[in-house]
Amino acid sequence: MSLVIATFGDGLQRELPSCLPILVDRMGNEITRLTAVKAFAVIANSPLRIDLSCVLDHVVSELTAFLRKANRALRQATLGTLNSLVVTYGSQIGSSSYETILAELSTLISDGDLHMAALALELCCTIMVDRRSVKNVGLAVKQKVLPEALTLIRSALLQGQALQALQKFFAALVQSANISFETLLNSLISTAKPSQSGGLSKQALFSIAQCVAVLCLAAGDQKCASTIEMLKGILNDDSSTNSAKQHMALLCLGEIGRRKDLSSHIQIENIVIESFQSPFEEIKSAASYALGNIAVGNLSKYLPFILDQIDNQQKKQYLLLHSLKEVIARQSVDHTGESELQDSNIVKILALLFNHCESEEEGVRNVVAECLGKIALIEPNKLIPALKV
Repeated sequence: MSLVIATFGDGLQRELPSCLPILVDRMGNEITRLTAVKAFAVIANSPLRIDLSCVLDHVVSELTAFLRKANRALRQATLGTLNSLVVTYGSQIGSSSYETILAELSTLISDGDLHMAALALELCCTIMVDRRSVKNVGLAVKQKVLPEALTLIRSALLQGQALQALQKFFAALVQSANISFETLLNSLISTAKPSQSGGLSKQALFSIAQCVAVLCLAAGDQKCASTIEMLKGILNDDSSTNSAKQHMALLCLGEIGRRKDLSSHIQIENIVIESFQSPFEEIKSAASYALGNIAVGNLSKYLPFILDQIDNQQKKQYLLLHSLKEVIARQSVDHTGESELQDSNIVKILALLFNHCESEEEGVRNVVAECLGKIALIEPNKLIPALKV
């Protein structure tokens, strides 16, 4: 029935008031409930924009109640259908309904079911984009959803689709203008502070840094630039008293640099490389990560710098090679089968790696091997013949 309505609904205007209540009625039957939910998704996705005004409020109310059900498949289908309904009929759904939906969504945002959390966050984003001017919606997101999102980001299990959805959530939230950029940034950075039960996992710190980067880019160039200057200021502080803060600053700079060219920020590469002198291993590792990712944002400027430093800074060689490994690992292969690294850069990198493959330090040899392995994934035609020599 839903396929018929979705396909021929513009010619069935008289029949819709009698057909649609039948589908609504099937939502009340436990056996047909799931199929009825999917049926409304089919109708909502129809390019004909079928008139659902006679049943829309009832459907939204029923779907919202389904989010509390134990049936996982039903909750999953409900989230998808609500998303489609908001996209197509968002202006016809009342603000009180949105508040109720957001309150229910907040209960689904946890690391207990990351796929469900991702779907819930995606629906939140859809609501914020569609109803960003509605004050009640912004307030509900701020009070109900944001605290759960900030709890989820601290999870060591967060990854994949859920992490991507969380990044989109923070970007949509700052663009909705219901909460200031500064407030969101401070909230994110505050979550990185060690709690009484101990510090955060490495994965959680990377998740926070990625969300900070996406937040900065969504807020615009001015906010992004001021944040980078703030992070540089943290790095210029005494690292022995601000190790956790400096660690987070380096990760954030790396994530921002991977997404945006930071060459306008003078000497940022030298500020980062200064952290190689830190007495803390996690700071040195984060600095290596940051330098490599900053180079990804502008290969023509920063890659020659890294290669030159590897040749001339023997004490920092191990960390610099890790930066180079990060550059290589981040190179995507486009549809023509070519990586973003130019042929001349590949030749220089291979020459440098082969020059250090017999280093006395086992750590250096291991990183060289890892770099060669990653190059083999993006440029096998250049590496494999060289290995045969």
